Amino acid sequence: MIIIKMKYPLLLALLIVGSALATAQTAIDWNLLADVKFNKKHSEELGMSYHEAQFGKWVLPFDGKEVKITGFMIPLDGLGVSWVLSRNPNATCFFCGGAGPETVIELRLKPSAIKRYKLDERRTFKGTLQLNKDNTDHLTYVLIDAEPI
Repeated sequence: MIIIKMKYPLLLALLIVGSALATAQTAIDWNLLADVKFNKKHSEELGMSYHEAQFGKWVLPFDGKEVKITGFMIPLDGLGVSWVLSRNPNATCFFCGGAGPETVIELRLKPSAIKRYKLDERRTFKGTLQLNKDNTDHLTYVLIDAEPI
């Protein structure tokens, strides 16, 4: 048996715990994602108007960070390959006119997470949060490499 005499055991313990916390995902909630305003913009190239997101100081630090969030599953296609996670069930979700664009997250699922989920199934997903300011091909919030936990 090897006994190591340590001069600073508390410092070592703090470093171990700190490094574990640094790699863990942060739980966020829908109230945090409400920290966004939308400005109407017109694109000559697209020939249409759209809403550009202006993210607030509370949500900005989470851009590019690994997070986890719980919501309701809503399919974007008939095959059940593309999904969003919604703050609200389908009957009152953003697409049905019952909420704003900040209440849904586009899920870019890891290949291992692509499956048929049930409509309105309540799930928690983790992934890298991307704040989408003005790409009209994607939602305001995107969870990259998303997988259920």
